[in-house]
Amino acid sequence: MNRDFIAKHWYASVYEKFENQTHDIDFLLKVLAEQTGNQSQSILEVACGGGRICVSLAKANHTVTGFDADEHMLLRCYRRMVGLPNIHCYQAEAAISDWGLGFDVVVMAGNILINIESKMDYKEAQKTFIKNAAASLRTGGHLYMDFDLYYNPAASFSRLNESSYFQGTDELGTTGRTVSYGSVYDPITQICTGIGHWELTTNSGEQFIVPKRWHKHIPTQTQVYGWLSDAGFTIERTYQNYTAESIPKPIVEANRAIIWARKL
Repeated sequence: MNRDFIAKHWYASVYEKFENQTHDIDFLLKVLAEQTGNQSQSILEVACGGGRICVSLAKANHTVTGFDADEHMLLRCYRRMVGLPNIHCYQAEAAISDWGLGFDVVVMAGNILINIESKMDYKEAQKTFIKNAAASLRTGGHLYMDFDLYYNPAASFSRLNESSYFQGTDELGTTGRTVSYGSVYDPITQICTGIGHWELTTNSGEQFIVPKRWHKHIPTQTQVYGWLSDAGFTIERTYQNYTAESIPKPIVEANRAIIWARKL
């Protein structure tokens, strides 16, 4: 039995069942329509996963390219792409791959800035994503970045309690749940670290545990804005919590931040 295959297949399946919201896609499409005059754009989505966002962009008549490192997620994306000639997706790791050239818009959505999976130093990976976005855009092209911007990371991440965020059964009959034991935030390094595991039972009844340890660099508003400026972007518009309200500076509470920035 290939436990790695079973675990990754299970997670991709259950993730898709829980992460199926559409309000963020509706807001993205609205911003694109307002900012580009309803014209079809050449769009790159970074870490496209199962295609929830990139396929919706293709259905809205944009020409879309997407990539993701997770082959199990990509297989779901490929199934969603059937019959759509204006979308192309492939496997690649964002922190170390060439993203291509000449796009009108790069989409970094789904909170990817706070959910990077890479062996690179986390802070460097965040800056690299923004630099790569700039390199892949045409002059005057735009970056759409949708991520969690925290006012008080210590309050948001320093918690020690057991919880489960995904559970269910996949198409292979594997049943399981994720378990988290909490996380701790270091205000000096700005790194949040957490531990947990996946509890899985195969369709044959075999049970096994997949241990998990993760860490994230939680950037400040000043850092993110500085990275954008260093990469050659100017921020044209900001939004918070999928509304027309701009992000205040400085922020006064945790927000879902959306930034529309132009490559100079």
